[in-house]
Amino acid sequence: MSFLDLADRIPGQTVLGRILRLPLRLIPDSAVVRVCSGINKGMKWIVGSSTHGCWLGSYETDKQSVISRLTKPGMVVFDIGANAGFYTLAFARLATECGQVWAFEPLADNIGYLHQHVARNHFTNVHVVQVAVSDKAGLAGLDVVLDGSMGVLGKKGGYLVPTVALDEMIESGELPEPDLIKMDVEGAESMVLEGAAKLLARRRVLLLVACHSADQRARCLAILQANRYRIFYLDGKEHHGSVLNIDEIYALPQ
Repeated sequence: MSFLDLADRIPGQTVLGRILRLPLRLIPDSAVVRVCSGINKGMKWIVGSSTHGCWLGSYETDKQSVISRLTKPGMVVFDIGANAGFYTLAFARLATECGQVWAFEPLADNIGYLHQHVARNHFTNVHVVQVAVSDKAGLAGLDVVLDGSMGVLGKKGGYLVPTVALDEMIESGELPEPDLIKMDVEGAESMVLEGAAKLLARRRVLLLVACHSADQRARCLAILQANRYRIFYLDGKEHHGSVLNIDEIYALPQ
């Protein structure tokens, strides 16, 4: 077993995992490597664009598994909160050239990496949109966190970003109707769903949602249940009840 295989298999939260990852700091951030394993195996990735787990293949393996099962050739996929494009690349491969991937990301640094990753891997089915998806079109403050790689929508944000609502963009013809939506938007997830109320009522869209607080779990659960969705944890266990105690879920129409 190689060093990279071992580093990939040992969780980074453990003492051994942290020790094994020390040599990774010697790799230049600008280096372009091949993803070692997982959903994006073999794809080109810029080391400094995100956590090392992205190119090692150990990043969110449970979510990788769900995405592999849900994404089918020909699907229209919305990757909302695309960051540097880890899941955008996965969706582009799984949906194939007969599908479409729309990647939404407001942060300029992430957009730069996202464009590079799409180009380096020669995907032509990806559309990158530099906006924050919310409940309405306009401008909103964005608080930048985690070394500038993530942003939280709020009234006192560090700078203003354009916002859009999915219903409005679909009705105007700017977007097609999606088959699958993945969202990881640092606390704005209920606003994304509120801005897609007509879509959820009209079309049976598959959803992957990362909730970032107890309040967001409650709000998203209420919206999904009102639209007759079945809620599942990433391990496949179905959720029942009115209280959601886990952040990462996927939702399937009844």
